[in-house]
Amino acid sequence: MKQIFRSKTFYLIIFFVTLGIVLVFNNDNEPTELTEEDFFTTLEDGKVTFLELKPQKSVFEISGRLIGYEKDQYFIASVPNSEISLDRINNAAEEHDIEKIEVTPEDVETSGWVTLITTTIPFMIIFILIFVSFLFLFVMKRMKHSK
Repeated sequence: MKQIFRSKTFYLIIFFVTLGIVLVFNNDNEPTELTEEDFFTTLEDGKVTFLELKPQKSVFEISGRLIGYEKDQYFIASVPNSEISLDRINNAAEEHDIEKIEVTPEDVETSGWVTLITTTIPFMIIFILIFVSFLFLFVMKRMKHSK
């Protein structure tokens, strides 16, 4: 046991394991948050290479990549969901030939009643099947006793 602690390879292994843990947990993939005006100025200057638009209730949640960003780096911004914002984005995209623009459709909320019905109907069907099978067994047992 004492030989292990005196060995240089033991301390070297401890060093590399600690270094690996630090590198894994020190991940700098936090997105850069841009204001509306910063987003539009960088977009109109042609510094954006990729855009993803997610319409929410009254805003577009935009994520994208700027020139010089690596694959895992991106920015986020919130822009009002209006015709003016869309026109500015479309004009800048056409002017600077942005490689890729993805627009995800707005999430459609399902009604509470639909959720309730779709979650309870399977249980109701199972309950009815169990009830009918017990009823059938009960009737069969009565028929045997009546003979």
